[in-house]
Amino acid sequence: MQKFTPGRRVVLTVAIAAALAPLAAAAQTAYPTKPITLVIPFPPGGQTDAIGRLVGDRLSKRLGQPVVVENKPGVNGSLASDLVARAKPDGYTLVIGGPGTHAINQLVNSNVRYDTRKDFTHIAMLTRGPMLLLASPTLKANSVAEVVALSKAKPDSLNMALTGIGSSSHMTTELLKQSAGVGFNNVPYKGDVPAMTDVIGGQADLLFVPATSAIPFVQGGKLRALAVTGDRRLAALPDVPTMPEAGQPRVINYSWTSLAGPAGMPPDIVKKLNDACQAILAEPDFAARLASMSNEATPGVPEQAMGFISAEVARWSDVVKKANIQVQ
Repeated sequence: MQKFTPGRRVVLTVAIAAALAPLAAAAQTAYPTKPITLVIPFPPGGQTDAIGRLVGDRLSKRLGQPVVVENKPGVNGSLASDLVARAKPDGYTLVIGGPGTHAINQLVNSNVRYDTRKDFTHIAMLTRGPMLLLASPTLKANSVAEVVALSKAKPDSLNMALTGIGSSSHMTTELLKQSAGVGFNNVPYKGDVPAMTDVIGGQADLLFVPATSAIPFVQGGKLRALAVTGDRRLAALPDVPTMPEAGQPRVINYSWTSLAGPAGMPPDIVKKLNDACQAILAEPDFAARLASMSNEATPGVPEQAMGFISAEVARWSDVVKKANIQVQ
């Protein structure tokens, strides 16, 4: 029988370790090995839900595992985001982020327990789309300049519909108020549809809403679009000026989506997810679907996503402080 001397044992140990090293590396890079949960913080049917499902379907195909979409609305999207922030950071629980959930809510609602800059791993920015300033058919103003003039002549007389306190609709309204030095009578609604319904009926005068939601109503003549909050005009509404063209260069705002997970996710998993997102954003049919919603892809690395969201928090913090906005 062959005897193993201490020297031979060392050689054998090294040989076994060398043989197992590729297997260990493979185990570390095998992600994902089971279904991924993608949480959408809003009900089915809205823009965030539509984009989230598009991304989830394509992530599933690229990663080779099911991506299970779960809608968890509540607290303007913060309920779902808080659940994800407290999940295990293993890449199997992700969330679609947006301006409210990952920039504004923590500034206006003291009950929001997370800090989006510390409690999330920001994997990738996904899309952005501008807002539209809509006017009721009964409002005697055909431009942003006329709205500003009316508001200055009779302060707080115009009813501005808001799709929730702290929403993109609300924040864009505050941008216009602070930029133009005007005031409105803010009227909160629970979502885009009831707000647009009242603007159509003349119960409210004005509304900022994502272009995706409003374009059909503008094209159908039920609402008038006074301006778009992007840096260029919309292909679907080429006659509608941008806010800078309408005399309000500070009122640039996009509703955006991002992909995030809990803080502390392994860098190799973050890279794998970001690589998959970049490939999805480059797909021609995906870009075409976004264009049909007046959205565009926003490719970039995780560091850019983190930098953008930190900048959004800082930007809206200034607006919130000036307007003294707090959810009661």
